[in-house]
Amino acid sequence: MPATVRIPAPLTGTLLVVGGQCRKVGKSALVVDVIKAFPNRRWTAVKITPYVESGCPINGPSCTCRQGEHRFAIHEELSKDGASDSSRFLAAGAQRALWLQSKEGTLELSLESLKEKLADATHVIIESDALMKFWKPSLFLMVLDPANPDFKSSALENLPLADAFVFRSPFERLSPVTDTPLISQKPQFLQPLGTPLPSALKQFLAGSISAPTTISPLGT
Repeated sequence: MPATVRIPAPLTGTLLVVGGQCRKVGKSALVVDVIKAFPNRRWTAVKITPYVESGCPINGPSCTCRQGEHRFAIHEELSKDGASDSSRFLAAGAQRALWLQSKEGTLELSLESLKEKLADATHVIIESDALMKFWKPSLFLMVLDPANPDFKSSALENLPLADAFVFRSPFERLSPVTDTPLISQKPQFLQPLGTPLPSALKQFLAGSISAPTTISPLGT
């Protein structure tokens, strides 16, 4: 995987990234559960939407900007009403919550600004699959559902990068797509949607997010 981002001053802190095989597989729910499980980490939680559907990440669908304009926006979440994933992060106990939206193909351009937003953070959790092309986190969790046939090609590319897998349905129900040593050789935890964070997963995470590490780009 190419390293296309070079960050001149890597951040000091723990970076946990949560990705998944497809939409609606429960990535945001896992972020919420991790924040609740470790309330003293003073989390900065980030939601990344790399292909904003409205057309413009700054002004929304009414904007007439061209492709090279209004390429990304980073919104600071202030509400805990649960109306958005970032507000759910705040409601779960995150100290800060950010929502990064970018036009297609421009996520890389936003990462320097995101790094500046995270400069004072010691524990960062980011919901994103696309970020794995550019940053190497302290820990990368992938959410999989063997009962769901939808599996994005980008998610397949991320399988070798995962440190552990969280399953929304039993691992025994593997599909031909997910029946691979890339999964079976990594730690696996079963957590159906709506159930508490498994104690084994909490213990696994505790060993990785207790002490600050270095947030650095791939290839450095």
